[in-house]
Amino acid sequence: MRKLEGFWRQGISFIAIGFAVFHLLTGILGVLPAQEQRAVHVAFALVLVLACYPRRKTVSKNRIPIFDLLMIIVILLACANIFIKWKSYMPVMSAPATVFEIVLALAATLIILEAGRRITGWVFPILIAMAIIYALFGQYIPGKFGHAPIKPISLLRAVYFSTDGIWGFLTGLSATFIALFVLFGSFLLTTGGGKTFIDLSLLGAGRLRGGPAKVAVISSGLFSMLSGSPLANVATTGSFTIPMMKKLGYSSAFAGAVEATASTGGIITPPIMGAAAFIMAEFLGISYLEVIIAASIPALLYYLAVFMGVHFQAIKRNLEPIPPEDLPSAKSVFTWSRIIGLFLPIATLLYTLLSGFSLIFVATSASLMCLVTYIFSDFSLGKMKKRVIGISKILNTAGNSIVAVVPILVCANIFLALLEYTGLGLKFSNLIMGFGKDYLFLSLLLTGLLVMILGCGLPITAAYILGVVVAVPLLVSWGILPIAAHLFILYYSVLATITPPVCPALYLASHIAQSKWLKTAWIAMRLSPLLYIMPFLFVYNSTFLLIGLPRDIILNVGTAVLGAIVLVSGTMGQLVTRCNVFERIILVAAGIFLLLPVWKFDSLGAIFVFMIFVKQAWLKRTIKSTAV
Repeated sequence: MRKLEGFWRQGISFIAIGFAVFHLLTGILGVLPAQEQRAVHVAFALVLVLACYPRRKTVSKNRIPIFDLLMIIVILLACANIFIKWKSYMPVMSAPATVFEIVLALAATLIILEAGRRITGWVFPILIAMAIIYALFGQYIPGKFGHAPIKPISLLRAVYFSTDGIWGFLTGLSATFIALFVLFGSFLLTTGGGKTFIDLSLLGAGRLRGGPAKVAVISSGLFSMLSGSPLANVATTGSFTIPMMKKLGYSSAFAGAVEATASTGGIITPPIMGAAAFIMAEFLGISYLEVIIAASIPALLYYLAVFMGVHFQAIKRNLEPIPPEDLPSAKSVFTWSRIIGLFLPIATLLYTLLSGFSLIFVATSASLMCLVTYIFSDFSLGKMKKRVIGISKILNTAGNSIVAVVPILVCANIFLALLEYTGLGLKFSNLIMGFGKDYLFLSLLLTGLLVMILGCGLPITAAYILGVVVAVPLLVSWGILPIAAHLFILYYSVLATITPPVCPALYLASHIAQSKWLKTAWIAMRLSPLLYIMPFLFVYNSTFLLIGLPRDIILNVGTAVLGAIVLVSGTMGQLVTRCNVFERIILVAAGIFLLLPVWKFDSLGAIFVFMIFVKQAWLKRTIKSTAV
């Protein structure tokens, strides 16, 4: 990002504060008509992207170049045009447009692609460019992948003048409750909740064997649930947890792997799950609460496996807890200001959510509670005055935190409009079905691979959206529950962040840890085997999504808890004592059997675990007896 100075810095800070205030005000007073709300939202976001993200590294970083200022003017005109004239555009796709409006629409589309490139890299613009080329020239392709002729002006209408392109439903989600939930996460972290999260994790797990890594799992998981970004979370909490793990005996590679896996899991963990939970609810036409309930058990099993993997490694390496002198005191953590600053906003969020209020009200009330508790956490007039003045800095940070989400969702809207307009999404689904033919498992493997490839070059939310469009119709046609199909896509979108060859969260974690990234990736994959297996489990059995008879849910989840622990004990090579290769293979097999919701496999897995446990316990006792 640019480090603007002087007038430029003050101006952009003012715009970022305005962006945050706009969303708070519309949350309190009511949102504007859909297209007007989206136009203002996109205008704010793109101005900040073009101002703060240089088009290349060699461009001046302390001021905004003329070319970027010209693009800012164009995008403001394009958004103002929609804000004023949207009623005349939307009803009829063939409504007349002036030459100026057509040129403005084309320029706005190109600028949005450039903003997307600055945030996500070249992958998204290239995908959209390929979709445009296909739309214009697909009529010359013979066979199933051809389509009827499409005029360039019709394509431009679909992208800019309709409700399906730039101003489509994903932009609508971004302009309403996604922006507000991002504000809430930013407020909670910047008003002191972030440090409280870490200190509570230290108090809870610091005294346990392998304490620093367990602290990393807990604190990074809590952080990423709110931030929605594995990279941001690794950068924030990793700068604290990774040096702490290394100091107390963990290898650099293991420290980086723990941070990366813990940070990545937040995207599949309720209540916020990045932006995916909101988008999923919109796609499925169900409530947000139903989404987070369905996602809860798989996420808990994932974190249980990671936590136990850390525990087994601590036993294997005989690592000690964090020294008492390095732990915060309970008295310093459980103070009035720190506790209300963390728990009152979260309690407000949960209460309003479970009471059935709208998501806009939920996010707005929780965000305002953050600010109120921040101001009144200390009743000294001097400190209250200082905190009120400090709110501008908090709003500035919050406004900037929304920025990176908007170009992703707007570009995704454009791509979705092109896929729908040309029918390309359905054709891709049919292609995957042709490869999978009559084999569901093969179709799932191919779908997971496709989504992981998308996730290699795109942010998780974007990869999830594209995966949904391409693959979910196929999965649903096989009789898979829609919510299971969506979560399957989300899980494999997440996997790309920690799976080679493109694993950005691991690259960053290994950079902080100063470890070899490939070794770090291998450890991360051993810590998180459930992330690869769980999507198949809830596709084949909905009890993992809390759908089904209570007796079946309790039985299957109960055996899955044991299966998750056994599986990671096999991948980490430790149970009672260190495992040999044969024991590791048996434990991995037993863990998978226990995860499968079939009583015969559960029984077989339990027998395998019992055999290895008895063997190792007897061997450990024999060694102790011999030593004595």
